[in-house]
Amino acid sequence: MNEPVFAVQSFLDEPRLPASVATTTGRGNTALAMMWFVAEEGRLWFHTPAFDGRPTPFLDAARENRQVAVMVATFDPPDDVRQVRITGPARLEAKDVARVRRIYERYVPEWSPDWADHAASPDALLWSMSPDRGMAVAYPGLENRPVFRWSNPAEGPFSA
Repeated sequence: MNEPVFAVQSFLDEPRLPASVATTTGRGNTALAMMWFVAEEGRLWFHTPAFDGRPTPFLDAARENRQVAVMVATFDPPDDVRQVRITGPARLEAKDVARVRRIYERYVPEWSPDWADHAASPDALLWSMSPDRGMAVAYPGLENRPVFRWSNPAEGPFSA
């Protein structure tokens, strides 16, 4: 199939949808977490606490440019079952308080000084992942629909 059956970027822009993010630790164990994100500039962006200098699997993956897997999904059968599943390299990003605020504003009902302090905190780092392969699928009315898959970034819905 050449195109997804729904607008992937519009789906990722829907407020309050969390991302399930997976990676492996330095010891090869699986790590999985639900995270807030924003999809901009062909990447998914996350803001993760560093936990007082202790290693975190997601920041370690970003620091080492390792692969992460991300799924953003709705599951409200029978009418709204949509999934975007992507994998790609993660990387640490420069501090960008405006971008972090855009992440948080997707989930926080009212911006406050506490959220502003949290967004600017040196105890959390901004990182992103670049989708290099993935799939988008929808099951309206629980009917099977064609799956849109891509295995190189130029074929995917994130290419400009």
